Parts: sequence; structure tokens; C-alpha cells
Amino acid sequence: MSSPIDILIVGFGAVGTVYGWVLSQNSNVRVTAIARSSYDEMSNGIRIESEKYGEISGWKPYRLVRNAEEANDRAYKYIICSTKALPDLLPTASVLAPFLESRHAQDTVDLEDGPCVVLIQNGIGIEHPLASAYPSIPIISVVAWIGANLQPGGRVTHGMLEKLIMGLYTGEGSEPVEGEQVEDAFGDPHGYRKGPDGPERLEEGKRRLKVFADLINTGGGTAVVVDDIQPKRYEKNLWNAALSSLCTLSRCTVSQAVDPAVLPYTLPVVRRSMLEVMYVARAWGYQEDVLPLRCVDEAIKITINNYQRPSQHSDPNTPFSPQRSDPSYGFPTEGDLAKESFESSYNFKPSMLLDAEAGRPMELEPIIGSLLDRARAKGVPTPRLDMAYSALKIQQDLAIRAYSSSATYQEHIKNWLSRPPAVAGLGAAGRKAWERAIKKAELPEHEQGSVEMAGWRDKIPGKPVRADSKEI
Repeated sequence: MSSPIDILIVGFGAVGTVYGWVLSQNSNVRVTAIARSSYDEMSNGIRIESEKYGEISGWKPYRLVRNAEEANDRAYKYIICSTKALPDLLPTASVLAPFLESRHAQDTVDLEDGPCVVLIQNGIGIEHPLASAYPSIPIISVVAWIGANLQPGGRVTHGMLEKLIMGLYTGEGSEPVEGEQVEDAFGDPHGYRKGPDGPERLEEGKRRLKVFADLINTGGGTAVVVDDIQPKRYEKNLWNAALSSLCTLSRCTVSQAVDPAVLPYTLPVVRRSMLEVMYVARAWGYQEDVLPLRCVDEAIKITINNYQRPSQHSDPNTPFSPQRSDPSYGFPTEGDLAKESFESSYNFKPSMLLDAEAGRPMELEPIIGSLLDRARAKGVPTPRLDMAYSALKIQQDLAIRAYSSSATYQEHIKNWLSRPPAVAGLGAAGRKAWERAIKKAELPEHEQGSVEMAGWRDKIPGKPVRADSKEI
């Protein structure tokens, strides 16, 4: 019998639950999940209602715990982070710090014993801050295509769509060119190319990637391994950056955004916004062979085909006229599901909109803000994304202020800042220099990385206006 593989899931929502169940189908896997607020509802068993896997009642992971302290009693081979990426509120590095800096992780004797982080999160650039803080820990970056929701009462609903596209994070952009400091800094944060033990750690990271993908596949999931995950992140971010922001700004469902009556007005903006995402990707070295331009129109067609409500008044000459349905993307087909399933699709709201309606922080930074950082670093104009970001930033700032004042957040940040190890292993002197630089820039600590990456240029270009300016 093979040795047990301990896996920790941080962020035990719908996605974490589905893949916790998938991984637990391997007899040698022991899943520990941190449930936090949903612990009481899940402690008696979780009900999974899945079109792909059927109805599963009373399932529990190997261990279900309330908090990080309870979970931090052993070493984990894989630490899955499936929380929302909110670098402007809770940086991922600070969320995972208790496990990456625990004595269990530090007591490892070789590469194979150490932890490996699996990031199942939306957005661009989510890996770099974590890689900068912990350059010796491999990161598996995952793009999830799954339709799942966490319902009250410890219940998870899931459709047919289920695919994880994953790759070992090795940096961003094309091969660094001498003199290009931006790409040098972001092209190889783990030191796989330049570090003395880089090649050895790179091979071990690839091995850990293969093992994790095999665990997903043998458990009944779908894992696809790619050489470079970044083009796949840009491909998914096309939809989020353009349509999630449009729906959030207009407070509408996706179906309403692509209604035939408004499509002539929304379609051009959506398409141009997606093209701006493509222009940023091209500037960072992701060309047609890995990120084809057809992805833009394919994303639009799929959205209209599966979210536009059929109407007797539809114009057959409308671009991308709907044709139900595209089962390859996991959407319901006429013969498979009841009318209620279609109604669910027609009433679907992006998570960014749901967060805005509830007054919660949105994934604004990883979905749009990070694109603007990368656009400024390469001098790419993004007027539509700039407008969306600036409009959404107003509510985001209010939500961040409200949540950051909570006792839970304050305690978390206090623990992160006062932890014994120095930031990124810089030592006491390096830590003080880092703090002085942050204070001098008058920026929150979490904004340091993105602004530095953009060459200290603002996300939104233009002349800064001060409160005491005569122009006001």
C-alpha cells in the first residue's frame, strides 16, 4: 500500500468541495479541509448534487476543521488554495503563511518532502506575490472551468462542466532580454533558470504537477497539463474582464447583457474590451500559437448561444445568432435538462456582480487591475478596461474599508506581519529596508508588487490631481 498523501484545502466552497471529493476517491489521499463559517453546516456531512457525478449524500473529507490552527498539525504534500483572490484585502501569501512557515514544512529534508501550492483562482498575476515570498516552494497554477455553487445547509450543486487546466508556474512573459528589468523580475521568480539548484527544483516541480494531475484524473476529474499556464489564464480572463465588469456596472444578468435589444450596443464594447486583454497578452509575449485571436469571438459566441433567452422578436441577422447549445463547455442541452436548468442559466450573475450586490470585496485586482499593471509596464493603451476599473474601484474601496476594519481581518494581518520569519527570507535588515520603501511610497504593503512591476506607473495613466490642487 502506498504512503498516504496529505492534502490541505484552504477555501472549502463549491469548487473546493467538488475537488476535495474527487481527490478523496484515491485510497491513498487524506483530505483536510478548512470550512470556517460553513463548518457547522458541513460537519454532519455534505450533499453534492452533480449532473456529472450524481447525488452524493453525507460525504466528509478525511478531516474537517474550523481554522488554520486546527489544520496546522502536520506536513502537507499539496496545499490547495481555492479562495477568491483578493490581494487588496488578504494577500494569498499571508493566507498560506501559517502552513508554509510551520515547523512541519520547515522540517523537510529534501525536495520531495516539501509542500507544493495549488492555486485554483481567477485572474492574471496571482502567482507572483506568493512566488516572491516563497521562491523555494513550487506553485501549480490552475484555471478551473466548472459550474458549481455552495448552497445553504451544506449542499453543493454542480453541472456537467468540470475541467482543470494546470501548469507549473515558472514566471510571466517571454524569455527575458538583457536590459529589460520588468521581465527579468517577473520572468523567473523561483530562480529555475538562474538559481544554482534551479534545474533540479524545476524537474521536481514538474513531477509534483504530474502526480497532482494523476490524482485528479484517477479520482474521476478532468486535469489537463500544459507547458505554460499563462495563455490559458488570459483566455479565461477575456470573459471575466469584459462581461463580468459589464454586468457588474449595469447590475444585470449575463442574459440581459446579451439580449437582442441591447446586443448592438453591448457587443462592440465587450469585443473591444476582450481585444484589449489580447493586446496586453501579446505585449507580454503570448502570440497566436498559444493564444489565438479566435478566442475572442469564440467566447462571445458561446456566451450568446448559452445565455441569450430565445425570443420571437430575435433578429436572424444579429451577429452570433444563438444556437442552443454547446455541450463541450458543460452548458445544458435541450434533451438533457429540465426547463429549470435553462432558467438558471438565464438568471446567472457573475460572481463579481454577486459580491458587489452584497457589499463584499470583488476580484477586481486579479481580473482587471493586474491587466492594467501589465499594460502600463509595456505601454499598451486600455481605455475600456481603464474605465471599467475606475468605476468599479469606487465600490471596491468602500468594501475593502468595511472589511479591513473587522476584528478578524485585523487579527489576521497582525499575525502575518508579526510572524517570526522575515519577508521573503530577507533578514532583519532587509525587512526594515522593505518597510521603509513601503512607507516612503505611501502605499499599502499589498500594492508594492504590482506598482513596482508597472515601473511605478499608475494603473490609470494621466496627470495626478491632488486635493489641494487649484484645478478642483
